[in-house]
Amino acid sequence: MAKLTHLCVLLLWAGQKPALTATPEGLRVRQQPPSLSVMRGETATLSCHFKVESLKYGVQWFKMKSEKQLIPKSSRQFVVEKNQTSSLVIAEVTLEDSGWYYCEVNVLQKDPEWGNGTELVVLAPPSAPQIYLQSPTDPHTGQWALFCLTGGFHPSKLTLTWTYQSAGAIIDHLPLTNCTLPAPHPHAELSEHLTDGPVLSSDRLWNPKCFQVTDNHSREAYLFSMFLLPQKESLETGITFTCSVQDHPARTAALTTSFTWGKLKN
Repeated sequence: MAKLTHLCVLLLWAGQKPALTATPEGLRVRQQPPSLSVMRGETATLSCHFKVESLKYGVQWFKMKSEKQLIPKSSRQFVVEKNQTSSLVIAEVTLEDSGWYYCEVNVLQKDPEWGNGTELVVLAPPSAPQIYLQSPTDPHTGQWALFCLTGGFHPSKLTLTWTYQSAGAIIDHLPLTNCTLPAPHPHAELSEHLTDGPVLSSDRLWNPKCFQVTDNHSREAYLFSMFLLPQKESLETGITFTCSVQDHPARTAALTTSFTWGKLKN
């Protein structure tokens, strides 16, 4: 009789086990890819794979900033689930969509489990460099300035390079320096920074400067470089200056533009 009572207790306990259970190895959640880079305006798809025995489970997507933020339902962001895979699709991504995304899988009577996270990097290519010639503020000095400008890129790190070429040996040494844009100031609405760099020559004419301007409202960064040109009368032949935009993840090749200063050799 005691054995029968014990058997009934075991059967009753077995009948009260929850219907929603995870695998014996535990709930496994894996996100792919760990990092995803897309161009601004394209569609990003982040995937979350998991393994559960029950057909009843819940999946939520979060974006991490200073705290966990649930992904809102919108026309640009939606979730597709199929075969224990949840995919977050973000159409026409913007710079604000950059960040870390996590999926959370919930099964009854189990602690929620998070995926390993996916970093979404939104890229915006830099504009082609533009060169501007500025007339001297003092007509008597005749010191013209040359500017090179690029902008609209993300992330904000970028290198602007000056090179020169001349048909005649008119300048022995002109070591034009690269301008590398630092990270923008996170709090300023509009910031301007002068990057550190050596004076290119003992001649005061060669005094290049690099400037960063960041509009935090649009999150677009701009970089420009300027230096003073030599007197045309001092040149036997013209000098062609080339400004190049390089070292940006949204570009596979450098963007260049050129400007010739002085007399052209006949």
